[in-house]
Amino acid sequence: MQLIKTMINHVFIPILTLLFLCSGLLAAVTSATIEYSVFISLFTSVQQTFISPSLLALLFVIPLEYTKIFSHYLNGKLHEASPSFSKHFTRKVGVLVLIPTLISLACSIIFSINALDLASYNSDSVNAQIAEITQSCEEDISQKQQSLAMEKSQRIAPYQASKETAFENLNSFTSSNLTSSLAKQKLAFLQDSASLTASEYAEREQEFEKDFQRKLHEYQTEREAQRDRDLAALTDLSDASVASQYDNPLLAHTLTVLFQTLFAHRSYPRSCYLVISIVISLALSIFLELFISFSQEFIAQPLDFLAPAPDPSLTEKTRRWCNDCILLFIKAICGITLYITIMFFAQKAIATNTIYRGILSYMLTYWLINRLPSLIKKPSDNNNALYSDIYYTARECLLQGVVAFGFYLLLGFLFGETAVNISVSTVAIGMGSFLAATLNRIPQELLKFQSNP
Repeated sequence: MQLIKTMINHVFIPILTLLFLCSGLLAAVTSATIEYSVFISLFTSVQQTFISPSLLALLFVIPLEYTKIFSHYLNGKLHEASPSFSKHFTRKVGVLVLIPTLISLACSIIFSINALDLASYNSDSVNAQIAEITQSCEEDISQKQQSLAMEKSQRIAPYQASKETAFENLNSFTSSNLTSSLAKQKLAFLQDSASLTASEYAEREQEFEKDFQRKLHEYQTEREAQRDRDLAALTDLSDASVASQYDNPLLAHTLTVLFQTLFAHRSYPRSCYLVISIVISLALSIFLELFISFSQEFIAQPLDFLAPAPDPSLTEKTRRWCNDCILLFIKAICGITLYITIMFFAQKAIATNTIYRGILSYMLTYWLINRLPSLIKKPSDNNNALYSDIYYTARECLLQGVVAFGFYLLLGFLFGETAVNISVSTVAIGMGSFLAATLNRIPQELLKFQSNP
């Protein structure tokens, strides 16, 4: 029980407090990211080429978020200031907080509407379906035309055979063995027969051609009408039933079930979907703003009440071990934060198992470095102290990056990877450890250099 009590009071509570403060910063980063995505789209224009939209968005987001964070912190500190100072700045702090908060709420609404409206609409997929429907229509019309042409040929075939037979008989007629009168009569009969069959063939051919064109036109009109209906079912976004199939699947299914069950409607109105989108964006944005406010005001308060009561039974070794656990966690969080930042700017997807392996590799790295101080030990001589400090600090930071890189590869090989993959993610893990160690060592070395000029 004593061990559990020690772990809770001296390890878990400080770590959970740190996680709460980091969550407040994460909420601010989330709010800033939403604002950045809105501003970068807002300021993207072919007319404005002097300033990059991304730079312009960043120039707006950083002052807005910093003003909001510091105003909340200042608001938590005002009770410690003199009455005149507090009275003078309370209203200004309120205005400073209100303006960025309203901008954040507006950006959240814009972002949510753009993200949720037609969320599943994929122009490439829709264009492919349009091309498929159009091609299918053309193929069906072509097949029907061939079928009608074959039917026409079959219907005209007897008349064409009669015509050909009549002309063959006329062409093969000879007057041998016939008297002149009989030959004339037979020739006239064959000529009349050929003329009659040719006339009948022409009439039937004209009749069958008209019938062919009529049937083809009717089928083509019907098939093209069906094609237009199919295309409208894909592209007519003014129809609520069509637009709903491109909305967010979860919200669309929920609203469809509610309206079908409660109101017997085939689909939900677009206004309802818009209201739900705005309510969701406002709820999340208000939560983020309240969480940012509370976390910053929490930092401004004295936190002595969170510190555990002195325990005389704890040895110095146990206290040092608890502090090492907390520092190990802090360094791992810093390293994984830098890794996520690198991956964000590299525009690469981050897998969940990569986060877990990264945190574990950072913890193992810092544990190993702390257990083997000889790896980073500096010589005792003071010759060229400045250059020696720079060299050994750089060596320590680089060593931590290389060790984290190796641990990450080893963990990936042990937990399911079929082969060692030197990817952007793997390199970013090593860079995150190197940068975290650098950011940890630079202030220490600067303070040491300042105290020992």
